[in-house]
Parts: sequence; C-alpha cells; structure tokens
Amino acid sequence: MFRAYDKGSDISYSLGAFPTVELIKKRPEDLLAVALDSRLRMTDELAEILAPLGDKVRTDDRGVARVAKKGNVFMVGAFRKRYASFGAVTHVALHRPSDAGNLGTIMRTMLGFGIKHLAVMGDAADVYDPRTVRASMGAIFSLDVCTFSDFESYASAHDCPRLLFMLDERSVPLTAVRPPEEPYALVFGNEASGLPPELAERGTPVVIRHSRDIDSLNLPQAVAIGLYEITKDKFKA
Repeated sequence: MFRAYDKGSDISYSLGAFPTVELIKKRPEDLLAVALDSRLRMTDELAEILAPLGDKVRTDDRGVARVAKKGNVFMVGAFRKRYASFGAVTHVALHRPSDAGNLGTIMRTMLGFGIKHLAVMGDAADVYDPRTVRASMGAIFSLDVCTFSDFESYASAHDCPRLLFMLDERSVPLTAVRPPEEPYALVFGNEASGLPPELAERGTPVVIRHSRDIDSLNLPQAVAIGLYEITKDKFKA
C-alpha cells in the first residue's frame, strides 16, 4: 500500500498530519489507510480523529519513509484519486502549470476565497502528486478538480465568460474590470510563458499592474491577487 508514488496509479498520498486529517474529514470515502511513524507525538485530538478508522491505521515506519522520502513526515494517508467534472460554475483554470508546489498553493488560495472548482490543462504538474497535496495543506480534498489535454477540450466543456490574465495590447487593468455574471472563469498561464497570445480572443484579457522594479508576479501571487480583487465584495464585513 505505502510505496513510492506512481503518477500512473490511481492511488496517491497525503504527507503530514494536517493534510491527512483534512483527507479524513473531507474525503473519508476515498481514504484507504493511514501510516504512522513511531516518532509521532499523538495528541488527544488526533487520537480521537483516528479512532473511528480502526484497522485502517497502523504504525509503519518503513511505509512512511518509502512515501515521504524525508525525515520530518510522521503521518501519511493513502487515498484514491478523484477527478470531478463540473458544469456551469465559477472556477479557476490553469494552462500548463509546471510546479507542484505552486499548484498546491493555488488550491489553498482558491479555497480561501471560496472558489472550489479547478480545471488544469495541457502538459501540467500532477494535481495528485504528494508534493501538490502537501502544498495545498489538504485543500485539494475540498475542491472539484478536472484535467484536460488542451485549451480546446477545456473550452468545449466550459463555455462561459473568461478573464484571461495575460500581457496583451488589449489587456485592461484588473481593477477596472467588473466581475462577469456567474458563472465565469479566471484563466492563468504557465509560470514561465504565461498564456499563449492567440488565446486573447477567447475572453477578456486582463493585467495586474505593478511597478517596473520586477518583471512579473509569480503564478501563485497572480492568482491570489486576481481572486482577491474579483471576490472582494463577497467578503465585506
């Protein structure tokens, strides 16, 4: 059960106590087993969470080590991957994101701003790589995530207004954009190359203005700013 992660397998792993607890709480039907390192400091709260799992929980130092590959992980959850298609809902779409850590951070940011649907297109980082799951701090278990081979297959499944975060001569400042009526999509490009210029025709190109002291914002920063600006009216006190 607990072995080195294989992208081609339908099983993945949550690394660490917090993501694993999120797995137990949010996706119990997909949970297969929990492995504990003997060095884990068991708290009363954690013991209460694990108790109903019965024989799904076991101490397995070697299993934890095989999956985690680092000495600071003391709990690992094994679970079935789930890809959930979604219809006409507001969502984030990522075109060829390449970094697992960035992808996980974006998932956590999405959940923080109440956006729970994510589409990932093209040759991209693995949404269920344990590094992605860990970077998301378990937020992935609260999201519906689907993947597409390219932009065209994504667009045919999600025909809604799109805000395209990209540098283009037609791009308007994000602060000047009123959110479309829901559902709509916030679309972001690859960390290095951004969105292909030909996609500017497929929605409203927008840009996050910043000083000339930097070349660009990194992808998680851009997504966070975009989500904040677009959803800010929802979180007024």
